[in-house]
Amino acid sequence: MVDPTRWQVLEPLLDHALDLGPDERGRWLADLSAESPALAIDVSALLSSEALADRSGFLSDPVDVDLAGLEVGAYTIDRALGSGGMGSVWLAHRSDGRFEGRAAVKFLNLGLLSPTGQARFRQEGSVLARLAHPGIARLFDAGVTAGRQPYLILEYVDGVRIDAFVRERSVPVDGRIRLFLQVLSAVGHAHANLIVHRDLKPSNILVDGDGSVKLLDFGIAKLLATQPSEGAPVTLEGGRAFTPDFAAPEQVSGDPVTTATDVYSLGVLLYLLLSGRHPTSEGRLTPVDALRTLIAVEPSRIGLGDLDNILARALKKAPGERYQTVAAFADDLERYFRHEPVAARPDSISYRGRRFLRRNRLAVAAGAVAVAGLVGATVFSVRQMGEARRQRDGAVEQRKRADAQVEFQRLLMSEIGDKAITMKDLLDRGRVVLEREYAGDPRTLGSLLLQLSQRYSELGDTKYRGELIGRAESLAVARGDRAALAEIRCNKADNVRIQGRFDEGWTIFAGADSLLRAYPDPSAEVACLQLRSYLAQETGKGDQNLAAIRRAIAIEDSMGATRDALYADLLGDLAGALDGQDRPREAAAMYRRAIAAMDGSGRSGLMGRAILVHNYSLELLRLGRSAEAERLLHGVLLHAGRGDASGRLPWQALIHYAETALYQGDADSAVKYFGVILSQARSDTNRYWIGRGSFGLARALLREGRMAEARPAIATFRRASQGFEHLKGTDDQLPVVEALDAWSALARGDTASAHAAFMGVLRANGYFEGKRGKLLRPVAIMAAETGIPLGLEDEAVGIARGVLEAETIDSIAERESARVGEARLIEGRALLAKGDTSGGRAAMEKARAALRIGAGDDQPRTRQAGTLLQALPDAPSSPRR
Repeated sequence: MVDPTRWQVLEPLLDHALDLGPDERGRWLADLSAESPALAIDVSALLSSEALADRSGFLSDPVDVDLAGLEVGAYTIDRALGSGGMGSVWLAHRSDGRFEGRAAVKFLNLGLLSPTGQARFRQEGSVLARLAHPGIARLFDAGVTAGRQPYLILEYVDGVRIDAFVRERSVPVDGRIRLFLQVLSAVGHAHANLIVHRDLKPSNILVDGDGSVKLLDFGIAKLLATQPSEGAPVTLEGGRAFTPDFAAPEQVSGDPVTTATDVYSLGVLLYLLLSGRHPTSEGRLTPVDALRTLIAVEPSRIGLGDLDNILARALKKAPGERYQTVAAFADDLERYFRHEPVAARPDSISYRGRRFLRRNRLAVAAGAVAVAGLVGATVFSVRQMGEARRQRDGAVEQRKRADAQVEFQRLLMSEIGDKAITMKDLLDRGRVVLEREYAGDPRTLGSLLLQLSQRYSELGDTKYRGELIGRAESLAVARGDRAALAEIRCNKADNVRIQGRFDEGWTIFAGADSLLRAYPDPSAEVACLQLRSYLAQETGKGDQNLAAIRRAIAIEDSMGATRDALYADLLGDLAGALDGQDRPREAAAMYRRAIAAMDGSGRSGLMGRAILVHNYSLELLRLGRSAEAERLLHGVLLHAGRGDASGRLPWQALIHYAETALYQGDADSAVKYFGVILSQARSDTNRYWIGRGSFGLARALLREGRMAEARPAIATFRRASQGFEHLKGTDDQLPVVEALDAWSALARGDTASAHAAFMGVLRANGYFEGKRGKLLRPVAIMAAETGIPLGLEDEAVGIARGVLEAETIDSIAERESARVGEARLIEGRALLAKGDTSGGRAAMEKARAALRIGAGDDQPRTRQAGTLLQALPDAPSSPRR
């Protein structure tokens, strides 16, 4: 058996050798032998020994083994995708029936795991599976088969290597940097979860056809790390496996691996993408030469100005001299795009002046035309110098805060070490670190304490949040920082809001407003306005809610701060406020703007965007655009499914998609997703969602005529709803047993009983007195429809026109709303039954037009309207007397 210390040296060399063809491997071994005979002997022995066959297990060559049809967890193997030093990769499909999807199954070489490490491998799989970022190929599961074969189930990515992508498509420099920023975003997410990749290289980074980046094998090295005992806690770093061409100097020297290690590998990647060559080992070098140049050779400049400075900082030999986080790396690249000073370059007035001129060249040109002569030029120069000073001072403060955040993260990670820790423990430890390290810098300490307090709020811990806010407040008072004090007190007001102390919250906001008037600060004002809007919303002050958010957005616009997450959040807040004032069309437009802001700032794959799309879909449903809403909600479900390794889906997205699918006539999809709701609810013993799922499932099955299958769902709903009024607190249907009785009667063909039951539901719940009109709309439509064959045409017309009046919110809805079209359809059918062919035809034509736009040509009501219109005689007749 190879000594573990020796194995750390041999493993990367062995992996590299396994990736080479026979001839190339022979030349490589000869070069290695010339440099280090002992290493070459050990690698050759591993390559030729029977131990290597044992290490590779039964998957040493995928050509020799056909695993198609093999079940691994919830997946079934389809075909081989490839193999390498780590093992073999196979395409598979999900086969347990919970949902559809493809995955890549990677079988790892047995030698990569010690017997002790196999239990840890299973444990770590659940930890790494929580990584949820659109730029990271998800790890769905990890385990070891009964035959001791370790495997990973990963998201399948159909893409090409990032270096091949930019080369084959001749992507310009700016496009290459945009792709690289996607990589940084993904790596930053993993670092925030205390996971370092340690093997970032082009073959682990794919770009799909849409230009979206996906990182592979994130955390696999962590999975393969050895531990001294079975009960050892999860580590941050894992072992020392790496690819020599993309390794950082500390990986070669055996020093600790940190987030700065990944920064170095990312610097190599960006250098390669921009220049087409390696920064330190261009040309064919022996393995030992490659490692030697990594330590000794400084990268040459590639002639791209600030980009050279950024690369130089990322590729510093000493980890402490690099960007300490990928966020700082990304921030400098974004500054490059905005023609602003980058942190990687020493400050100077002339440098900042050039940056200012470049990003404001149109304004400067206009000023030069307007101002003539020496005096004008002198005035402009003075103003320019003042602006440069202000930018310098602001940039220094921002850099100081950013550096403090980076340093805090480094200190906190060093405090944690290899210990398993909860989020609450992490925050508590962070508070101690802040107080210890920043005692001499009260401004920075106060800012970081305020940020930390918001994380406690996310955990629902208002007590500790309040303590941190109080500490930040005392620091601000002591140094006389009135602008910071205003923002701190707004956070204090928000903390008491969460506790339901609304009057106290308004009082605190009033004091903060006075401070902001006396000591204006745009950033603090935006933060306060957003928090104020939450209190206004909760206390029914809709006008104040709208005014606060609009003011915050206007300030962000004036500062040009339209590309950050806060701006998209504010747009989403404004959309929600408009919805609260019953202005769905304006709300929908604002949601579209918020989604566009997310997309335009590189956040198109985040869960926050999916939430915006979900909320936008609900506005579309209010506007009667059910076909578009169904499509978007399905996309939200797919996104959410990719974000949860367990396959669980969010309740609201599930219920709204299932109800919309049922309305659209997609009963199979409705049955499936109502079933998912019921299954999840049963596993959680959640009575509310058991009720909602069974109520929907019963209706979907009855719609398909599956009476026998519907009965158990109806029985389940009866049990869930008994004495449980909370179940009626919905936003789309009124789930009551009597409604299911009505639909059951209709499914049996007993129209009279169905009509009586539908009318009973309306009367019992105050529909005709103006109560619950939105929730009872589906029942009202069915009451009108079932009344027509019973000769109750006038009643049907009256109910249909009542629905029509409620749903026709504006002239656009008259033309585009499926809900308006459905009510028109029932009205037209009732008029036809009365013998009013002319009135019936007019109503039916309007119905079909609105249904086609709102619900689509394939929706059952749309088809019904078209069929009835085709059957009408050409000449209209007078109504029956």
